[in-house]
Amino acid sequence: MGLKDLFIVSDENANEPKQEAVTPTPSTTKFPTSTPTSEESGGIFSVFGFGKSDEPTPQPTMSTSVSNEHLQATLELYQRGFDSLNQPGYDFYEFYQAIMQAGVNNPQVYPMALTMASAMDKSISKDKLVQQSEFYIAEINKVYNDYNSKGLAKKQDLMAQKQHENESLVNELSLLRQQLEAIKTQIADKENKLSVIDVKYAPMISEVDSKIGANEMAKNQIVQSIEQVKSGIINNIK
Repeated sequence: MGLKDLFIVSDENANEPKQEAVTPTPSTTKFPTSTPTSEESGGIFSVFGFGKSDEPTPQPTMSTSVSNEHLQATLELYQRGFDSLNQPGYDFYEFYQAIMQAGVNNPQVYPMALTMASAMDKSISKDKLVQQSEFYIAEINKVYNDYNSKGLAKKQDLMAQKQHENESLVNELSLLRQQLEAIKTQIADKENKLSVIDVKYAPMISEVDSKIGANEMAKNQIVQSIEQVKSGIINNIK
């Protein structure tokens, strides 16, 4: 394929009536919001797991890391959206495709591409291409802002859930630690009481043992004296 071929559109496109690119109102966009495999589940929102919240969100912050999987999925989504915005006839979209194929960093490609474009549509000019490019940029930015707002809302919701769960666990741990300290105090108290239990009961047990011993000795003495008298009666009285 030669350089000229890169800037020639098909006969079908060439014969289509020209239609000026009209920027949609701010509330609408032709940009698709779904992927082929997630049309019913929310498009990019299912890719990233974003909710469809309309709540205001804080200003975006730079992400510390972006997974290649998410990046590729989003690039494909934006590319399909860009393709879907293509206006009838030859406009910036065809010019962009030609430039990308011929070499976006090659300055010589741009005037050659404009010459080829003008040959197919006399109304094509530098200013018109710049104006048309603004339409595509505006449409893509509208979708970006919508996705970004929903992503930030989802992040804010997750951060709030995280904070709530974190505070709940911190409070539970604090309560458990307090209970543990109370239990430790009770254990120490019981251990102290256990360590002196022998000392506490030894005098009382000793006293009872003494009384038991005294009871036995007293009984033996009185019984012995009675036995002696009994024996004296038996032996000494005829």
